[in-house]
Amino acid sequence: PDPIALSKSVTKIAEQSQRLVNDFLQRQAQDGTLRFEDSSQLGRAFLEMTSLMLSQPGKLVEAQMALWKGYVDLWQHSAAMFFGQQVEPVVSPAKSDKRFKHEDWEQNFLFSYIKQSYLLTATWVQDVVANVEGMDSKTKKKLEFYTKQFVDALAPTNFPITNPEVLR
Repeated sequence: PDPIALSKSVTKIAEQSQRLVNDFLQRQAQDGTLRFEDSSQLGRAFLEMTSLMLSQPGKLVEAQMALWKGYVDLWQHSAAMFFGQQVEPVVSPAKSDKRFKHEDWEQNFLFSYIKQSYLLTATWVQDVVANVEGMDSKTKKKLEFYTKQFVDALAPTNFPITNPEVLR
């Protein structure tokens, strides 16, 4: 792909994301469910992070390639599991992570795929944010915190249709 076109697209997405995050935070602040001194600070921090990421396209491509490799491994693993082979997971939750304790997360190939896909992507997103260079430590910690909250909110355990324990 054309790196200039890619850069423009990612910048446009970042700007739209900032507007969405700002709108969401302002609505939450108005409802009283979320209190920020300046809700636009978070959006600006994410935009700054995106700009820094785009200034190092090699690192961004490397991270993307690692994610794609992880997904290829996961697809191979899932296909093998679907055909009844015993295979080791591509990615596993931390021992302290209690969300994926139900046996179907390991034994059912679909739920195993959902879990591993989530873990692969969640880890990747958090690693990308953690490895951005050039940000002050306070802003970086804030972004890491909010990224973790966002990633945790999207866990398949939080949605009935993707949680085998709830489905049972």
